[in-house]
Amino acid sequence: MPAPQNFRTAFNGFNREDVVRYLEYINTKHTAQVNQLTSEADYLRGKLENQPSAAALEETVAALTAERDALRSQLEEVQARCDALEEQLTAPVQAETPAEAPAACKLSEELEAYRRAERTERIAQERAAQLYRQVNGVLADATARVDAVAAEVGTVADQVMQQVYQLQTAVTNSKQALQDAAATMYAIRPEDTDI
Repeated sequence: MPAPQNFRTAFNGFNREDVVRYLEYINTKHTAQVNQLTSEADYLRGKLENQPSAAALEETVAALTAERDALRSQLEEVQARCDALEEQLTAPVQAETPAEAPAACKLSEELEAYRRAERTERIAQERAAQLYRQVNGVLADATARVDAVAAEVGTVADQVMQQVYQLQTAVTNSKQALQDAAATMYAIRPEDTDI
């Protein structure tokens, strides 16, 4: 409902209908605003009720902090073990006592065996790749040769077909010539006379 622009004047005041319409307009507008604000308030109350409390957030932060600290300590332990193992691997094998000599020697032998196995695997992979390339080359050559032979066979087959057609034509012409000769001989045959 549009808001009245001006009130018409009447005797001793304004036109009553204009004033009533204006009051209805103001009332409708006010009701719409109240409804909108009420729905926004309900929405915000619902959001507020679903939000965790400050105490719950503090507990979550504390739990996550404790978990982070535990993971950091585990990481430091693992890093220390890795550093110790690296030192053992890079340090020259020198046994301090005769009892430690076989263990250090065994570790060195295992490491050398692992390296030999890696080298052998790498060589095998390189050889397999080389064989793969060679087989592909042979297959490509064979395919090219087969294509060339197929083209030659096609050409020879076309020539043979042309010669067969020519032979059929010659046979047909010879047959026709023989039939014509036979008809001519029959036509010139002497009549049988009684002697």
